[in-house]
Amino acid sequence: MALTLSACGGQMEQLDTLEPVSSGIDWAPVEAAGFDDNLDGLCKYMEANKAVSGEKDNMSYKEIGAIDGCRYRFKYDGSTVQAEFYEFDLDNLGEKSKECIDSVTERGSFTVLGNEAPAVISGKYMMVYTDPDGDEVNKAHSDKVLDLFNSFKP
Repeated sequence: MALTLSACGGQMEQLDTLEPVSSGIDWAPVEAAGFDDNLDGLCKYMEANKAVSGEKDNMSYKEIGAIDGCRYRFKYDGSTVQAEFYEFDLDNLGEKSKECIDSVTERGSFTVLGNEAPAVISGKYMMVYTDPDGDEVNKAHSDKVLDLFNSFKP
């Protein structure tokens, strides 16, 4: 099968690897104050704090009523992680955005295109973070990412 993919020009996706921080190293997060209060600023803040790695892809966001969206896919401790970030205009919420935000606030997830996605809301931002590996190292990183996301207040 690998030969078939190569012959057809198919390539396996190469993902950046984000290395776990050794437990003996003190880590001080980069403060949010120096970043713009928009999706790009949130992404740069998460990158600076080594919460995400790799190329930032644009995501379809209109289905959930957001005004912008992006995704990172990277390897962390051998697991493929996906982190999605969305921005909402809280002063101009439409029906889709209200439904999405209410669902995440009430249930911790939302439905898009028939799929249930776990998410968290912090102000005008929403994060979907998925890591299929729930071991201690990956859980610690997931907790760090959540703390950073919730503390983004430029």
